[in-house]
Amino acid sequence: MIVQFHGITFDLAAGWEDITDDVPGAWPPTLAKASGVGALQFSIAKYRSGEKPNAGFEVLRSFMIEFCHNNLIDTNHISEEKFANTMSVGVLSQKADETLSAWYLSNGNDFAFVTHVGLGEESEIMNEEL
Repeated sequence: MIVQFHGITFDLAAGWEDITDDVPGAWPPTLAKASGVGALQFSIAKYRSGEKPNAGFEVLRSFMIEFCHNNLIDTNHISEEKFANTMSVGVLSQKADETLSAWYLSNGNDFAFVTHVGLGEESEIMNEEL
C-alpha cells in the first residue's frame, strides 16, 4: 500500500495501514498494523526558504535531549546513525507495559520527528514492528 505524507511517499509493508483519520483529535500522520500493538507517527518540517539550517547531529541530539527530559527518558539511551545523506538520532524507552521509540531525522535542511508507541508486553510483536 502506498501512502503520502507531506511530500514523502511510503510503500507500507503488508498489514500496515494509514489510521490517521481514525485517531480522535488532531494528530500527525499515523500508521499501524491491524494485528500490531503500536502506532507510528510522523511530524515533518520541510525547508522552504530563507537561511538554510544545515543541521547536523549536534542539533538533532539537542532536540532529542529536550524530548527525553520532557518525557522522563534516560538520555544514556540516545543513539546516532547515518543512512546515506540522512542523519538519525533516536531513543528507546521501555517501561512495564509501554515501549516508546523516537527519532529525529534530517538531511541537514528538512526534519522529521517519528515516534512509535507500543502498549502491552508483546515484546516479540513490538520488536517486529520496530
